Amino acid sequence: MTDPISDLFDLTRDEPAPSLDLDTLRVLLQTQANTIVSVGTGGPRIQAVEAEYKRNARRLDTNFKRLGLDPPFPWATLWGWHGFYSQNLSTYRERREHIVDLTQSALSALDDLESRGEVHDPAAGDETPTWENLNARIAGLVKEYSAARDRDDWQDVGRRSREILIDFGKLIADPAIVPSGQEVPKGADAKSWFDLFLARHAVGRDKSELRATMRAVWDLSQKVTHGDIAEVDAFAAAQATVLVVRTAQKLLRDDGQR
Repeated sequence: MTDPISDLFDLTRDEPAPSLDLDTLRVLLQTQANTIVSVGTGGPRIQAVEAEYKRNARRLDTNFKRLGLDPPFPWATLWGWHGFYSQNLSTYRERREHIVDLTQSALSALDDLESRGEVHDPAAGDETPTWENLNARIAGLVKEYSAARDRDDWQDVGRRSREILIDFGKLIADPAIVPSGQEVPKGADAKSWFDLFLARHAVGRDKSELRATMRAVWDLSQKVTHGDIAEVDAFAAAQATVLVVRTAQKLLRDDGQR
């Protein structure tokens, strides 16, 4: 009797993965490692734990990418792990040691990140088609900051922040938000488009603090491109860029829902 084919369509696969703090991420990492080892060393059948494994894989991968880190395990499914160890790791000991190495490497990366702070992107898993390119750029910014170690690297973070805001300005550039009689800004004039965007989507006295904060954050995110800067400046610029883009994205969505 053969096993039934199941879990080809996962009803939870489109659910957004939650953002996890580092301690919770460490626990999930260890849980996933234990599952991988047990399946590869005579433990539960894949069919019994595959659905949970895939959910945890999405959560791990999304959060590691959000932090600018490579996902800890390369297998999206346990069948992928089965295929790998069947071809490359003939003994239980080799399989345990391989997963221990991957887990320790991921834990070390999290420890390094914790010791120096992290840039947080609350929408790292966003897949809105019109924002695809910008999402990829932000993921690159998070990763670049995570790897930055000296002033040249920090300045690169600032330059990348500025480039993202220019791309963001092109994304929100819409003649419909230009008031009648006012000259349409040039396509590369991201700051002018940003001001028009706020005037349209963050209108009213109750949004005055939001507008002021967003403009200040915009200025901060463009500051770190030259000069005698420190790591904290690069962190501020990168995090400010993420804040501007994601807040604007939410403003657009809220307007669309209304």
